[in-house]
Amino acid sequence: MDKNKISFKKYLIYLKILKIKIEIFTPKNTIEFVIAHYNESFEYLKYLPKNQIITIYYKGDKKVLLPKNNLNIKLIKLENIGKEYHSYLTHIVNNYENLTKINFFFSASFIELKDRTRNFTKIYKKISSFNIKKYNGLYTSEDKYFLFKKEKNKALNPKFRIFNHITSKNTQHKIIQSDKFPLDNFFFTYFRDKKLDKIIKSLNGIFATNKENIISVDKKVFQTIVSEYTIPNKDYESGHYLERLYPSIFKLNEKKN
Repeated sequence: MDKNKISFKKYLIYLKILKIKIEIFTPKNTIEFVIAHYNESFEYLKYLPKNQIITIYYKGDKKVLLPKNNLNIKLIKLENIGKEYHSYLTHIVNNYENLTKINFFFSASFIELKDRTRNFTKIYKKISSFNIKKYNGLYTSEDKYFLFKKEKNKALNPKFRIFNHITSKNTQHKIIQSDKFPLDNFFFTYFRDKKLDKIIKSLNGIFATNKENIISVDKKVFQTIVSEYTIPNKDYESGHYLERLYPSIFKLNEKKN
């Protein structure tokens, strides 16, 4: 059997173990899984705990049938505007005053691609930990070691811009440009009280954060950004900025002595 297939199966087995761990040891409705879903399979649901909240933002064009016997699943239909970043910010704006303790954001496609499954698994492991306080309410896939393998961090380019995007299916499309560019200008325009991280991993739009970390940013900031996304079936440059900035946006400022 192909080594990559064996490695991928190991991730899926580990996900099932983490699911059981959360179901046994994590109080009900502590975590909300916020999922950006297009036309993917709902296979990923079998790896999510039944005692936590699952909110699916569906932008697809097919009729969907959710698995039965899971009352904790909410399916919310959205127009196909932007990509996962639009779903995430829509969720934050609509639930800002009533957010769940831990909010785990990811795209339904994570289960189809090994690098995204790996990043999802890293974060899933952290939120299932008995020592979650050490992450200061921000859970990302940034790790020097994972499952005994050493990984290298990549330097964040503060002058990053993107004009065309090649998708995971190897198709290319143009991006609607942001009027706040490059990446560092976008960040300090909206998040001037935050510190821009110098080193990050590629997150693939997958991260988790506590309620306190989200509301450390004024709701109006999220409302302003998400109001930019208006044209169906288009991708936005600022969405790609967000994908690289979530660790900086949702990191609580360090208290000064």
